Amino acid sequence: MELFVDLKSDRFEQDRYGYIEELREQSYWARTAEGAVVFFNQPDVMEVFRCLDFQFAFNKIDEEHSPYLAKAIQHELLNMHGDQHKRLSLLVKKALRDRVIDGLRGHIDGIVDGLIEALPEEGEIDFCASFGDPLPARVMGPMFDIPYEEADGLNDWIKIGGRKTDALQSGVGIEEVEAANRNLHDFLRKLIKQRQKSPGEDLLSELIVAEIDGDRMNEDELVYLSSELAAAGVDTTRAQLPLILNTLLNNPTELVKLRADPSLALATVNEGMRFAPLPWVIPHKAVRDFTYKDIAFESGDLAFAMVPAANRDPSAIKNPNVFDITRKPARHFAFGAGMHSCPAAHLARIEMATALQKFASSFDVIERAADPVWEPGQRDRTLQKLPIRVRKSS
Repeated sequence: MELFVDLKSDRFEQDRYGYIEELREQSYWARTAEGAVVFFNQPDVMEVFRCLDFQFAFNKIDEEHSPYLAKAIQHELLNMHGDQHKRLSLLVKKALRDRVIDGLRGHIDGIVDGLIEALPEEGEIDFCASFGDPLPARVMGPMFDIPYEEADGLNDWIKIGGRKTDALQSGVGIEEVEAANRNLHDFLRKLIKQRQKSPGEDLLSELIVAEIDGDRMNEDELVYLSSELAAAGVDTTRAQLPLILNTLLNNPTELVKLRADPSLALATVNEGMRFAPLPWVIPHKAVRDFTYKDIAFESGDLAFAMVPAANRDPSAIKNPNVFDITRKPARHFAFGAGMHSCPAAHLARIEMATALQKFASSFDVIERAADPVWEPGQRDRTLQKLPIRVRKSS
């Protein structure tokens, strides 16, 4: 008898992790009312991410809502497969070399210091608005070698334009989302022409000159991939960093550990992304008729990789429901896996680790000022506000 999961139920919204564990105790998978298979455990989620019998697929997208946005999504690495994906991912990896990341690291240090300096000596702040949101937006300045004010404009377009998947599914706000993406793409086309004439040491210049056996990216590929990298670097950090701090506030002994040993910052990021990841359900579809274990798939059937469930798989991780920043690094899927692992993951880790290290060491007091405010329908997933009380170290 099949097990069913209702991802739209009040039960799921109120106690997501408890609901997942109840289901996992009964089976390694469940089926939604729409017929999609949801996998809970790491081996099965990894099988989906391998993209041999499955491939990433946006769920229920209506291209007629916006042919422009549908084209943009099809040109992103996330939605590519086979030789096309392999070619572009290799070029992106060549552009994202150590020299570029090391150059950004120094800029990130200065940006974090500036944001902390602007905070009050003592008082209440909203971490999301005061720190989590502006940090990745400002990092775009050195990423593309543009002034901060231009980076802020890009940030606004990315925040709005990042809703393109939801907009293509529902049609809600489609005009605003399409306009934001058009503005972003037009800006990048002009910037690409400038960098082609006068390349620098920024990420866009590296993407332009990246070459493998004489093969380089064309203008459309540069536009879509640079916007995808910017969105990945900005949106992931903007949403994930507050989730990690919120988890530290829920586990104050771990915050004490981080303050005592700032070198634990990167481990805190990795454990935070395991314990409280931003992505939840990542849809894929079967590429052929086949049977996986005892589940019969037909071509086109949907399979959902449930990231938080896999991140807390008790068969793969000891004490998975315990947040421990000193644990041996445990596999998590917050950056995806396999061919579709996030190309900007290393940069996002550096941003968040630098932020946590400096934030924790700059304040004697970091505590809740009020309950966190979640985005509607996104409890445990996306924070709208994180009110905290801080006092700077003397």
